[in-house]
Amino acid sequence: MKKIALLAATLLMGLGAFAQETWFCSTPGKVLTYANKTGAGKTNDYYKYYIKGSSTEDEKTTVSFDVVIESIKGVAQQPVGCNVWTAEGYFHTNARAMMGQYGPGLSVKGHGPIIPENPTVGEDLGDCGISIESLGTTGKYTNVRFTGQEEIETPAGTFLCWVLEYDYASEVNFIMKLKQNGTCKMWMKKGIGVVKNVLYDKKGNKTLIQELIKIE
Repeated sequence: MKKIALLAATLLMGLGAFAQETWFCSTPGKVLTYANKTGAGKTNDYYKYYIKGSSTEDEKTTVSFDVVIESIKGVAQQPVGCNVWTAEGYFHTNARAMMGQYGPGLSVKGHGPIIPENPTVGEDLGDCGISIESLGTTGKYTNVRFTGQEEIETPAGTFLCWVLEYDYASEVNFIMKLKQNGTCKMWMKKGIGVVKNVLYDKKGNKTLIQELIKIE
C-alpha cells in the first residue's frame, strides 16, 4: 500500500500548458518512458506515456495519452486512456487519470497543482491533494511554488528545467496505519512535462525517485 500511495503522488505531481507548448508532451506518436526508483537508486518499475494528440474546444486544450505500467502484467496491463488540459492560461491534471492501471476501481479523487503557463519564481500556487477512498489513503500538498530554473541530466538527455517544490503529507489507513511527511523537488520542461522528481522524508533522505529515461 505504501508503494501505491507514493506512486500515486509521483504520477499525479509528475505532470506535470499549451498554446504552443505545454507542461506535458502533446506530440502525437511520442513515447515517454520513466523509471520509478527507491531513494537509493534501485529501479522498482517502469511506466510509459503514449501520446495520442491534442484538441482545442472553447479555449480549453486537452492532451490525450495512454499509460502503461510495465510491472502490471496480464489483462490489467492494457493501456489506460488519460487526459490533461489547459484553460485560461493554467495547466490542470486529474488524479484518477494519472494513476493509469492503478486508478480504475480505487475511488481516486483530487488534482495536482494548477500551474501557470508563465511561471513566476516564488508565486504561491495553492494547496491541493488526492484521496484513494478504497485504500484509506490521502495525500496533501502545500507550499507549492516554482523556485527557479536548473539544468539537469537524465538518461533521456540534458534539459533546462523549471523547478517545482512542495511539502507533502500522506496517510494510509488500510490494514495498517502509515504516515509520511516530507518535501518534493520536481524538474519540469515545457513540451515534455516531468523530467525528474525526487521525494524526501522529513530528515532530508530520498525516498522515491522518478526519472525520464527515454523519449521515442
